[in-house]
Amino acid sequence: MESKRAKMTPSEVSLFCQQVELLLQAGIPLYEGMRSLAENYQDTPYHVELTVLADKVDETGSLYEGMKDSPMIPLYAREMIRLGEKTGELEQVCHGLSGYYAREENIRKAVRNAVTYPLVLMVMMACVIAVLMLRVLPVFHQVLGELGEVAQTQNSTLVNLGMGLGYGVLILLGAAMVFVLALLIWYRADRAKAERFIGRMFPPIRRLRAMMTASRFAGIMEMMLRSGFPLEESMELLDSVFTDEDSHAKIDVCRKALDEGVPFPEAVEQANIFDPLYGRMIRLGFAAGKTDTVMDKLSEVYEADMDERIGHLVSLIEPTLVTVLSLIIGAILLAVMLPMVSILTTIA
Repeated sequence: MESKRAKMTPSEVSLFCQQVELLLQAGIPLYEGMRSLAENYQDTPYHVELTVLADKVDETGSLYEGMKDSPMIPLYAREMIRLGEKTGELEQVCHGLSGYYAREENIRKAVRNAVTYPLVLMVMMACVIAVLMLRVLPVFHQVLGELGEVAQTQNSTLVNLGMGLGYGVLILLGAAMVFVLALLIWYRADRAKAERFIGRMFPPIRRLRAMMTASRFAGIMEMMLRSGFPLEESMELLDSVFTDEDSHAKIDVCRKALDEGVPFPEAVEQANIFDPLYGRMIRLGFAAGKTDTVMDKLSEVYEADMDERIGHLVSLIEPTLVTVLSLIIGAILLAVMLPMVSILTTIA
């Protein structure tokens, strides 16, 4: 991939915003700071992009003007930086962006771990069964053949049953892995449709997606309100963050309610963004002028809840897959061992 097409990961965006914040705190001119950052990124795909950014900042005196056409930084971060420069709160905005993208990276890691672990177990299961089918069962077939035609005829049914079970499980595991890989490819090609399909197929994932939307919404609103952005302008920026239709629909409901003069707590309640349990908390925070504080707390609550649910899901998947693997391998071995025991008993 060419450097001009490189895109930073959430953790890299978090670090970049943190570095910009430190430059601003130290009073270093933006051009000099961007030039220093470009040198620090010498061995990364972002070196050329940051060098171009530094030159544009030197020409325009604006960080946003330097990065507005760059795909390296997400659109939402670019727009926030634009508003930060407009309101004179760029340092505060960079601080908020650093925290926001750090949380995004934590969410990505949690989801990645939840998906990776079952896949690894499935691959291990397929490998164990494949070894049984290719190495162990042929030996038993050979032994039965050497014991004579009668023994082979009497016991071949059970052996064939074990072979059939093993091949059937391998086919199912292969189909499951192909399905997962197809979903991943589809997700990269058309994220919105893939997320909608996954949500319909797996209700627990749909619930996790709703919690992720609530956490992101609360985190973004906290950052923008703390930086002094009006509610209406804050709502407009949210469309650049969310990709799924459900989240867009909720944001549209909230924005339309605000346009009609509905207070923020009621607008959020109409949009069904948060659980009803937190409605009173939002109303009290809004009345006390502490909406940003409440949003910050809600973001933390939903993120912690997501981590707990994902951990619980993984903890259920592990023993389930191990139990299934043990039962399948046991059934295959039993189907092969019973004929051998029967033959040995007859001989004795």
